[in-house]
Amino acid sequence: MSTELELKYLLPSSGLDSLMQLIPQLGELQHSEHNTLLNAYFDTADSWFRQHDMGLRSRLKQGRYEQTIKLAGSQHGAMQMRPEYNVPCDGVVPKLAAFPAEIWPARADVAQLQQHLTELFRTDFVRRSWLLRCTDGSEVELAYDQGEIRSGSYRQPIAELELELISGNALQLFALARTLLQQLPLRTGWQSKAARGYSLRAQQTVALPQHTGNTMLAQIRALQQAEACYGQTQNSAALKVASQALAALALSLSEQTRLQHLSAEATALADAVLLNAGVFGWCRYNELLLAVSEYLYQNA
Repeated sequence: MSTELELKYLLPSSGLDSLMQLIPQLGELQHSEHNTLLNAYFDTADSWFRQHDMGLRSRLKQGRYEQTIKLAGSQHGAMQMRPEYNVPCDGVVPKLAAFPAEIWPARADVAQLQQHLTELFRTDFVRRSWLLRCTDGSEVELAYDQGEIRSGSYRQPIAELELELISGNALQLFALARTLLQQLPLRTGWQSKAARGYSLRAQQTVALPQHTGNTMLAQIRALQQAEACYGQTQNSAALKVASQALAALALSLSEQTRLQHLSAEATALADAVLLNAGVFGWCRYNELLLAVSEYLYQNA
C-alpha cells in the first residue's frame, strides 16, 4: 500500500514546450519517460465501489497490466491524498482476489463483486514524466498527460500536469508548484480523471454548492465546486457563489496570523470574479489557492 500525494493542474498542450524548457531549472533530473497509458475503470451495476468511495482501475503500460484500488482519501484544497494498492494482473479485467484481504469492508463478498464487474469508461493518454531531485534530497515526479476520457460515444480531453511526491518533504511539491504557476498558464485541477469519467458517463454537471461553510476547507470546496460548475455550464450564478466563497475565505484568512496578508487578495478576487470569469486562470488566483492548500495540509 502507498499513499498518493499530489497536486494537479490543467495545462493546455500549447504550454508543453515551455514546461520542458523549465525542467532543468526545477531540480536535478534523475529520469524521464514517455509512455502510452491505457486505463479502464470498473464498478458493479449498483455502483458498489462508488458507494464505498473506492476506485477500481486496470492499466496497460509497456505491454504489462496492473490493477489498482484507491481507497477513500482526503483533499486539502489542491492537495489530494489517497491510499492505493497496485497489483500486477494478466488482462484488462481486474482480479479482485489478488488484492490484500484487509482492504475490503466487513461482509464484502469479493467473489460476488468479481462476477458483477462491468467496465464504465476509459482514460487513455500519453504521459511524459520527469523525476526530479530537489536540493533537500526530496524526489518529485512531474507528469504531463494528454489524451481523452471515453464513455460510450462521449469524449472529454485530458491535458493536465501532476506533481507527485515520490520521497521526502511534501512541502517541495508546493515550492515547485509556486515556481510553475509563475511561468506557465496553469489552472488548479480540482477533479481526478476518475471523477471526470463518472460524470461523463452519467452526463452530469457539477451542482452549485448550497452554502460556503465556516471553515477554510469548506470554503475552498465551495469555491472549487462553483468554478467547476461554471466551467461546465457558464452559468453566471456560479460566479456569484465563487465570489461569496472567496469573501468568506477572506474573513477566515484574516483570523489566521500566518495568512492575514492573503485576506486582502481574496477580497479583491471576490470582487473581480463577479465581472470576469477569467479570474479562474489568473496566476494570483491560483497562487492563493496553493497557499491555502499548503496551510491546510500542514494543519490537517
